[in-house]
Amino acid sequence: MFDVILESLRALVIGGILVFFVRADKDVGYGRRGYLFVKIGFLLILFGSVIDLTDNFEGLNWTVVGGNTQVQAFLEKIIGYLGGFVMLAIGFWLWLPSLHTIESFQDCLEDDKQSLGRERAELISKLDREVRKRRAVEAGLLIAEERRMMLYEKAPVPIVHGIIGGSLVEWNTAFARMLGYDSIEELSSVVREFDDPVFMWPVRAEVEAMLAALRAEKTIVNFEAHIQRKDGSIILARLDFTTVEDRDGVNYYFYCFAEDITERRAAEELLANSERKLKVMMDTMPIGLTLLDEETREVVDVNAAMLSMTGYTREDIVGRKCCKFFCQSDKALCPALEEGEAVASDERLIHMQNGDDLPVLKSVSRVVLDNRSCLLEAFVDISEQKRLEHLKEDVDRIVAHDIKAPIIGMISACKVLLMDEDTVQGEIRDILGTIEQQGRKVLNMVGMSMTIYKMEAGSYSYTPSPVDFIDVIKDVLTELGEMAESLGVTVDVRLSDGSDYMTSSLVIMGQDLLYDSMVANLLKNAIEASSAGGTVSIELNRCDPDTMLMTIENDGVVPSDIRASFFDKYVTSGKRAGTGLGTYSASLVVRTVGGRISMETSDEKNRTVISVTLPCV
Repeated sequence: MFDVILESLRALVIGGILVFFVRADKDVGYGRRGYLFVKIGFLLILFGSVIDLTDNFEGLNWTVVGGNTQVQAFLEKIIGYLGGFVMLAIGFWLWLPSLHTIESFQDCLEDDKQSLGRERAELISKLDREVRKRRAVEAGLLIAEERRMMLYEKAPVPIVHGIIGGSLVEWNTAFARMLGYDSIEELSSVVREFDDPVFMWPVRAEVEAMLAALRAEKTIVNFEAHIQRKDGSIILARLDFTTVEDRDGVNYYFYCFAEDITERRAAEELLANSERKLKVMMDTMPIGLTLLDEETREVVDVNAAMLSMTGYTREDIVGRKCCKFFCQSDKALCPALEEGEAVASDERLIHMQNGDDLPVLKSVSRVVLDNRSCLLEAFVDISEQKRLEHLKEDVDRIVAHDIKAPIIGMISACKVLLMDEDTVQGEIRDILGTIEQQGRKVLNMVGMSMTIYKMEAGSYSYTPSPVDFIDVIKDVLTELGEMAESLGVTVDVRLSDGSDYMTSSLVIMGQDLLYDSMVANLLKNAIEASSAGGTVSIELNRCDPDTMLMTIENDGVVPSDIRASFFDKYVTSGKRAGTGLGTYSASLVVRTVGGRISMETSDEKNRTVISVTLPCV
């Protein structure tokens, strides 16, 4: 019974193996012939096991059936086991190389699998990087678009963009507000109502010209057009365009930057009108005008009067340095204005085109034009005035010369008569002495008038010598004593050290005639300005150490309208016979001898003080 079980188990195992090989047949791709022999071998071995198993059952015993045990042995041993093992041997002989090929193929497959895995990992990594990059690009584009929209919407410059000639046109807030609308939505609603994106352009010819230019050019600048605002008013706008082309090279999209230039254009027209008026005024003025660049001294512009005065043409002068024409200076820059001065005036000689020199009164003022510092020079032709002045000087010299002869004759006659002591005595002799003295005074005065002219012309030859200034004071007091007495004015002379001037001396450097004229003019003015019963005080200071100070003080004040020009020529006020030459002559003498002179007047104290500083050495 135990043998039957073992035989049954063996048959089952072999059958299971056979079933396994049969079921695995569809997965076998290599060595199928050997695989077939293996299956047949297991089938034959299973057949031999089944024959061997039937030998244990009487109903199935081959002896009973066949009656010959040799058949059972042949089927079991020869056909079953021997044939099966032979088939297995042949099958494995044919299949084993296939197993090696399968192993190699599996190794290749494993390598390919690993390679594909690596490639898959690389592709996944690359795809991941591409995805991240694309996301970064998309995020950047989104940020850029947000920034563009933010800049577009919040830009202070009015902007329009859209399709050229199309209905898609958009505006930013600044453009809507430029047209008087509160928002983009309000402007868009009006556009939809009119069904016309260019309804705000009232001049259709400008729109057509704009569209034609946009189709032909990529960039358009300074295109000017009229635009209608919400309230119906028309403004002038400057438009700058940039366009985008399609793949065929045709402009189809535009951006427009607008600017309201209505006020600026009005200001420009007003400025141009003012410039035209100024040009007319400059060209019609009778004085010469020249505009210079302050830094380079190049002539920027001249008027017609200046060209007529000098004989030059505009092409000769404009753009070139003034010193090459007018003053003929070797210096690149002439000192027309001192540092800090706003206006300067002086007499000059300018060189004309024909080579002559023309005397002019030149005034210079600093102006700013087009953010550039300039000098405006005005030239007044004073050649006729100079001719008359020279003629006057000639006449004065002739008159002075002609007057001297009879005065000298009168003085000589007085001397001759005074020489006869026996005949000319008493009161007649005193009268003749007075006539001789006054004649000499008149002769000195005539000489002094010529000296003043020379001082003005700068041709006076000053040679100082020691002068007792107290003697000068005494002579002037003698000369003006009667006038002071007649006006009820007292003249008080004192020295700062308290000494008596009548017995003192004060020697300084100068000339008797000049000091006599100066003191006489100043003292005469002080006496005439004083009220009756007033006192004119003359105070003399000793030399300390190189100068001497004299002050002349009187009651009364200098009129306010002549205080600033008190020492100028021909300045006078309130005098019937005043010439305005007294203080001018005195200041001229003081400057000639190297001194200083000044005037102070006080309305509170009702006093006027003239201070004169003179050189002692």
